[in-house]
Amino acid sequence: MLVRKAIYTSQNEPELIALGEEWNFHNEVTKEALHSLHPYPAKFIPQIPRKAITQWSNAGDLIYDPFAGCGTTLLEALLLNRSAIGTDNNAVAVLATKAKIVKYSKADITNLIKFSNEISLGLDHVRPRPDLIPDNKDFLYWFSPEILDRLARLKGLILEQNTRISTLLMAIFSSIVVKVSFQDSDTRYSRIDRIINASEVDKVFLSKLNDVIKILPSIDIPNGNTAEIVQADARSVPFIKSNSVNLIVTSPPYLNAYDYHKYHRQRLHWVGGSVELARDLEIGSHDEFTRTNAKPDNYFNDMNLCFKEWSRILKSGGRCLIVVGDAIVSKKPVSVGDEFIRLLNLHGLNLESRSIRALQGTKRAFNVKNSRISHEHIILVNK
Repeated sequence: MLVRKAIYTSQNEPELIALGEEWNFHNEVTKEALHSLHPYPAKFIPQIPRKAITQWSNAGDLIYDPFAGCGTTLLEALLLNRSAIGTDNNAVAVLATKAKIVKYSKADITNLIKFSNEISLGLDHVRPRPDLIPDNKDFLYWFSPEILDRLARLKGLILEQNTRISTLLMAIFSSIVVKVSFQDSDTRYSRIDRIINASEVDKVFLSKLNDVIKILPSIDIPNGNTAEIVQADARSVPFIKSNSVNLIVTSPPYLNAYDYHKYHRQRLHWVGGSVELARDLEIGSHDEFTRTNAKPDNYFNDMNLCFKEWSRILKSGGRCLIVVGDAIVSKKPVSVGDEFIRLLNLHGLNLESRSIRALQGTKRAFNVKNSRISHEHIILVNK
């Protein structure tokens, strides 16, 4: 009988959990800076990249996150006076990351305050923008007509702003889309009946915007370094030079855990992203690996291509820190951490240390009821 749990390693699990205590960070604040700008399933807490970047890189080094998600690693790299590059196939992730990695000026903050004041007057008198409602046959299943109209008016106002703040405003816009829809939550793709007044769009957007305005003056990004996010397939990143990256810090998609394109589907339509691109390039998706007689081979083949690229772009002596969980596929446990180490070694990326961190239930970036994701591997390799 299969015992459903988080970890299926062949190594000494209690010993690895003891070693992983330094990565738990259970008593620390995890929403500082702009880290809570946008919801994202299973995003890792900023303390993980912060510790890795501080410990295994120097000021001015280049940090890479192949699965950038909402930009946690890139923002931490900038705050720590490093340069950074990230990739992600999901347009929502790219948008959220772009909004986070800007060094906002006093003029930007002033313009955001002006925009906040305008929204506080309500969107009733704002010009309707039916042309901005995405052409999607399922939208009336997920949104009321009143909410569609309200969101389109808000988007129209945002697009009139200068690019520096319109990207941030669109990220805030994206962050509230699920909350004013009939989608159950950010990690449950099912419809629920609820009454949402059009004014709720104004209210939740304004609340999020004002929270951002309050935090921006305290974010101190040093001058001199840059960060870039590219919408790309992590299995092939020819635009990153060989032997150029000092440190990779990333959390790859967990095998058979999430469908990022699905949870963000409505957002992707609103921000002009491609659902098909996000879906087709997604690695390890729940939809694929819950099929009858599914095998984990494709996941490891995909990740092996990523590892090959990591080996190419890392400098000699460079390191890679990976946060990942194990899985169950076709009712069989899959030791993802163990297999990662074996594959990484084939590309000259040798194990330096490994441990298992315990997730704090109240700080998980997902709300799947009875989730078995309670622990995850911390794997450090070097070239």
